Amino acid sequence: MTLSRSKRFVFIDKRENFNKRQTFIFGSVIASGCLISAFLIALYIEYLHNPAFHIFIQSKGIFL
Repeated sequence: MTLSRSKRFVFIDKRENFNKRQTFIFGSVIASGCLISAFLIALYIEYLHNPAFHIFIQSKGIFL
């Protein structure tokens, strides 16, 4: 961090820059995690509110 003549703080990022490929991969991983989470939440809500789905899942031996 340096102080300029106008006495404002100027932040300098000294970390190495990520290339576009790394940024794309990280973004893809985060987006996939969000989609999987949303799917699991929707599945659980369906499980709670639909007795037929509840019976079907339990008949397969899966207990949520």
